[in-house]
Amino acid sequence: MTTAVWVAATVEALQPLADPARAVPMAAYMKGVAPFLGIGTPDRRKALRAAWKGLPTPSESTLVDASTALWDLAEREYQYAACDLLSRHSRLLSSSFVETPTQDLITTKPWWDTVDSLGSAVVSPVVARDRALVALMWEWLDSGNTWLIRAAIQHQRGRGDQTDVPLLLQMCDRFAADREFFIAKAIGWALRDVTAWAPLAVQDFVDDHPDLSPVARREALRGLARSSRP
Repeated sequence: MTTAVWVAATVEALQPLADPARAVPMAAYMKGVAPFLGIGTPDRRKALRAAWKGLPTPSESTLVDASTALWDLAEREYQYAACDLLSRHSRLLSSSFVETPTQDLITTKPWWDTVDSLGSAVVSPVVARDRALVALMWEWLDSGNTWLIRAAIQHQRGRGDQTDVPLLLQMCDRFAADREFFIAKAIGWALRDVTAWAPLAVQDFVDDHPDLSPVARREALRGLARSSRP
């Protein structure tokens, strides 16, 4: 019953905002991974805040069912809404949520937008609370799935100086020469972030990996250039 309430409130909030004229270029920008309603992020989040206000705090099982149900809807904004919902209630998520349903969500209708949103909403905060989940991150790295690999490499983004730099660099090392764009970009962003508090570690990594993909190298060097500014 509670799951149906969350899903119905979300659909009722977003459907009236649909803009077919905007939907076409939005879908094209995301390479046709899904159709769009045509709703921008600020409007979507404003509508969802109003729609969800006053709803009962969901249980974790409700969050599992609601996020899965929203993922099953056709338009991309419903997957974004699922990420918004999980981000809103990330403190309620147990360690098991990272594997079920998050792993399935990452690999269903996958593209960088939802993969990175799930990383911020679920993977990074929950793994930060339970270091035992690092073992699952290594499983993702061994999975052969581009999107799980990307999520694992980025699982510490947003932690600032609490980032486990040796672990991050060890994970990046595994795929340093990989030319798959979305993996290389994830490495580049991770390295760029770390330059804010450990620039020497990043510089050493770049110097020690002459085969580092150009995409990753470019992002790392951008971070290093920024960190050297007075």
